[in-house]
Amino acid sequence: MKSPVRKRRNSAAARAKLLSLTDSDGQPLFLPFDVADYLRSEQDVAGFLTESFSDGRPDEILHAIFTACRARGMSKIARAASLGRESLYKALASRSHPRFETILKVVRALGLVMELKPAPKEIRRRAAAAMAAPKRRKTVRAVAQTRRKSA
Repeated sequence: MKSPVRKRRNSAAARAKLLSLTDSDGQPLFLPFDVADYLRSEQDVAGFLTESFSDGRPDEILHAIFTACRARGMSKIARAASLGRESLYKALASRSHPRFETILKVVRALGLVMELKPAPKEIRRRAAAAMAAPKRRKTVRAVAQTRRKSA
């Protein structure tokens, strides 16, 4: 089985090979795209982060915050958030679970404020239905079996 490091090298090599392909005129067939190159103003960053928050997926939100930090400069953001640069990279890495306090510091360092507003009706209906659903309770028999096992 290949190690994860080796897999990354292979994917980087494949990406480099794709980017080096040219057509008959010598023009590149594929160009790299990075959203961070297009996040120039606070309004751009705010719109980008608002869109990622609207989906509600934590991994996507973290990636969007990471991209916004790269657009502004990781060192500048880390300094403004009173974090170490390495700590910021670690907090915003994929599969990490940063504290809410860290996210707030980074958002403030980006020059933004988090704001909440009422969700659309359908989302509110689903949330209300989930809260109204009856909770499952253990039966008397299940509780007795659990007590017997632990004893």
